[in-house]
Amino acid sequence: MPDVKLDIASERITAGKAAGQDYTTDLEVIRNVLDNDDKTGTTLGSMVEAQLSITEAETRYQVRSGIPNKVSKSVGAAAQAVKQAAG
Repeated sequence: MPDVKLDIASERITAGKAAGQDYTTDLEVIRNVLDNDDKTGTTLGSMVEAQLSITEAETRYQVRSGIPNKVSKSVGAAAQAVKQAAG
């Protein structure tokens, strides 16, 4: 994963959006392989490969979208702590 900046909210939103777009593209590529013109996408091997590819794409998406989400939650928790400390 390239160096991702998550310092401000818009950067975290952009990172989450990029993760979703990449995930959608990955799933479309897998679908296209299964739905190809020569019908080889319906072999057992192709379907197993597709399932493994989907699992990999899902894992990559969860990691890439989870990091900005976790940072946002940490920022929110820190802001709450500051607010409480201020009285």
